[in-house]
Amino acid sequence: MAAFLNNCRFIPAAGGTTDWVYSSAVGGCQSPALAGAVDGRKYKFIAISSDLTQWEIAEGAYTAASGTFARTIVLCNSSGSGVAAGQSGAGSRISFGAAPNVAIVGVKEDLISIEEPNGFTAGQMAQARANIGVTRKNYLLNGGMQVSQENGTTAGATAGYYPADQWRSEFSNAGVVSSAQVASSTPGGSPYRIRMTVTTADASVASSDYYIISQRIEGNRMADLRFGTAAAKTITVQFGVRAPAGIYCVAIRNGAPNRIITAEYTIGAGEANADVIKNVTFAGDTAGTWAFDHTAGMEVMFVLMGGSSFVQSPNTWSGASSVFASANQFNFMGTVGNVFELFDVGLYEGSVAPPFQLPDFSEELDRCQRYWEKSYDYATPVGTATNNGVRGSLQNSAPASYGAGTFLKRKRVAPTVTLYSPFNGAAGNGYDTANRATSAANVGETQYMIVNAFGSSTTPILYHYTANARL
Repeated sequence: MAAFLNNCRFIPAAGGTTDWVYSSAVGGCQSPALAGAVDGRKYKFIAISSDLTQWEIAEGAYTAASGTFARTIVLCNSSGSGVAAGQSGAGSRISFGAAPNVAIVGVKEDLISIEEPNGFTAGQMAQARANIGVTRKNYLLNGGMQVSQENGTTAGATAGYYPADQWRSEFSNAGVVSSAQVASSTPGGSPYRIRMTVTTADASVASSDYYIISQRIEGNRMADLRFGTAAAKTITVQFGVRAPAGIYCVAIRNGAPNRIITAEYTIGAGEANADVIKNVTFAGDTAGTWAFDHTAGMEVMFVLMGGSSFVQSPNTWSGASSVFASANQFNFMGTVGNVFELFDVGLYEGSVAPPFQLPDFSEELDRCQRYWEKSYDYATPVGTATNNGVRGSLQNSAPASYGAGTFLKRKRVAPTVTLYSPFNGAAGNGYDTANRATSAANVGETQYMIVNAFGSSTTPILYHYTANARL
């Protein structure tokens, strides 16, 4: 499928079988440059001799520097030697006796029809979805940073901290960084984003220093991308970012991990510390092993710091496990007060990403609870002394009692369950008339059993819980 230009008609420098090099516009018409011809883009054009005895419809790319339209594919012509239906299939160029009149045109195959099938390529379908704002599946969860069950808007400065569900802050360096979900409207309409702030700088990047924000994607969720096969699909990561000027990296790796690729993007001086939308495209990996089950299938990493041990050339799949940065990676940790914000993140099939569409909050919460949930009300921090949402089980007999509980959502795998006293929030406890040591046993994907020290046979054991099945 070729692109269109409005009223572009010109006389080339010469006839013959050469490519068409612009010489002058036909009266009342536009030159390729004035019509907005894009360098490298493919166009279809018809050439007609002044006596109307010779003509040719061909397709080829435009080269702006020389004003040339390449006659790469001859579709049809006056001698019947094109590749289109009804022609000989030779695709031979007409040898024009003099410079013809050349016009940019659209043919039937370039037009969308509702009367018959359209033979779109994967790239064209992706572009069409982007043009009309239709989102194909976003393989990432919580890309709008709306859901933060565990930590709410509380900031954390430890490695492995989740400022929002599914988004993990990982680092090892001499500095300190605080990460949190913050209330701040995004271009995509989310009321939240995640913010990373340097509180202690590390201006000297050691070989083993790094800082990444990442999300792991369950293999079941990305199986249709066909990674690890000859049919692996191209993917595009589109995201909103606010950061200091510099070159940053985004990396994709498998769950093993033993396959990885990185790409660079640039925050220009005029974009520094302002909301901007960036995207990077990755060719699908045809090698390696990519899990298509309930284990980690893919990890998306946003790199803020990377020492020499983690550096590789961009845009090339590697068999290493931890080469997620390029040699140009900006050291975000270099200055106290540096802020990196991430928002409106999507990973899509194809080379063109659609505008970010904010998911419904309740649906996104449901998806996130496959990996982590709590019995507390959504806005209540874990470990709070409260009976709201509390679970309970009657005592059975000394020296212990048992009871069963059900999760809100089926988990990816049997989760790690931690119980909390509603009396004072103490972990590993339930409460009847006092805190009792309480734990979970026989944990499955949907239910669990609690076991606790015997207290009062007439008073229920009450408890809160968290269930962690994160990748």
